[in-house]
Amino acid sequence: MRAAAIGLLALALAACQRGGDRGPGTGAGTGTAAGADRADGGPGRAALTPPARPPQVKPPLPVASPPADAERLTGIEGAPGAVIHLVRLRPGTGPSPGRNDTVSLNFTGWRTSGETFLSTAVRRRPVSQSLARVAPGFAAAVATMKKGERAMMWIPPQLGYLGPPAATPEVTVYEVELVDFEPGPPTPPDVDAPPARAARTPSGARHVGVKPGAGTARPRAWDLVTIHYSAWSASGRLFDSTEVQRQPRQSFVFREPLGLDEVLRTMTVGERRRVWLPPGQVDGPLTPAGTLCYEVELLAVQAMHEPPPTPRDVAAPPAGAARTPRGVARVVLRAGTGAAHPAPTDRVRVEYTGWTTDGRVFDSSVVRGETAVFALDRMVPGLAEGLAAMVVGERARLWIPGELAYRDDPGAPRGMLVFDLELLEILPHPAAAAAAASTAAPPAVAPAMPAPPPTPAAGAP
Repeated sequence: MRAAAIGLLALALAACQRGGDRGPGTGAGTGTAAGADRADGGPGRAALTPPARPPQVKPPLPVASPPADAERLTGIEGAPGAVIHLVRLRPGTGPSPGRNDTVSLNFTGWRTSGETFLSTAVRRRPVSQSLARVAPGFAAAVATMKKGERAMMWIPPQLGYLGPPAATPEVTVYEVELVDFEPGPPTPPDVDAPPARAARTPSGARHVGVKPGAGTARPRAWDLVTIHYSAWSASGRLFDSTEVQRQPRQSFVFREPLGLDEVLRTMTVGERRRVWLPPGQVDGPLTPAGTLCYEVELLAVQAMHEPPPTPRDVAAPPAGAARTPRGVARVVLRAGTGAAHPAPTDRVRVEYTGWTTDGRVFDSSVVRGETAVFALDRMVPGLAEGLAAMVVGERARLWIPGELAYRDDPGAPRGMLVFDLELLEILPHPAAAAAAASTAAPPAVAPAMPAPPPTPAAGAP
């Protein structure tokens, strides 16, 4: 599942020094706690805008190196030999948060040069984030604290990133106040492996019932479902959860990982199931390796339109297929009536369905019951090239090589993609349309009667 990390701490704690100044547990980086999300509304790509440099804050202790008497934490998953140094500045009370709990923190982060790269002093209130979705060293240090405690921590580069860093790793230093915490979703007792009684899907996912549902209706692959879920690695680390975010996810069933797709189609509304997905079914830069455990609850189902049947030649283009200069294969399914082809700056109105070469739908305007408008210069290259060869009214099938599609974008379909497209209309680029309107010639015939003058305002001369 694709999850977006929202909020300052998600950027700060888990961005993990990916190129800009994004803060705690991230060192000084950019990105999001859950990794990059790809928007599902078209082929364009959005860029993160780095925040402004924060006000500089004087640290309570020198940050260049930890004091000789600092507490040492070792044995952290991922780098058991790395050492986190901790100095407790003010004691707290009560229990400590668990590895998957959501914490409320005040904090400031520094480089060892003394430069402040992030601070909640800017917003003057704590921020909340699941410890499961921040850099492991930061999470491990905070998990030793008690409510109300204030501490400084030196996080080694091996533990200061949630995912591969884009810049040179560095030690980062934080002053943290643990304001409060809330327990995360309970980790399943069998999170590391399914029990023998678990059912098996064709793709190898295993699943057991946790709570029964109501009724008998089940979603189809193309229906829109609303779900709550939490997901753990085999070691029990929570890495994704709509329940922590308190925001259910709405998605087409076919957009979920294959094992979840299969299980969702067996569920009824209100049912909750525990699912173990085999390695390779979920991708993303921050997705844990190995078997993943999900708990999924089906909240609602919205019936959608059935997509076209899977093409018989979906696995590969036929020998007689035409080829564009860059290698997109195309077969005309129905000739068009127009003569003009879309220009690189045009927009097009299309009806389309896309499949992976194993025959699985990944997107379709037919399912939504509406056409779609795309700008050619914002589409993946292969789709733009294929459309540029079409005329209005034409229906064609395209086989787009992976390097001209989404390549290895996290959460996007991989490899060769197959599209059935109907070009319904060519629309000029908005800027070109505006320019044409501004230079249009005046009407050849004047209006028959002039418009009446405006009514003067009260007191006007």
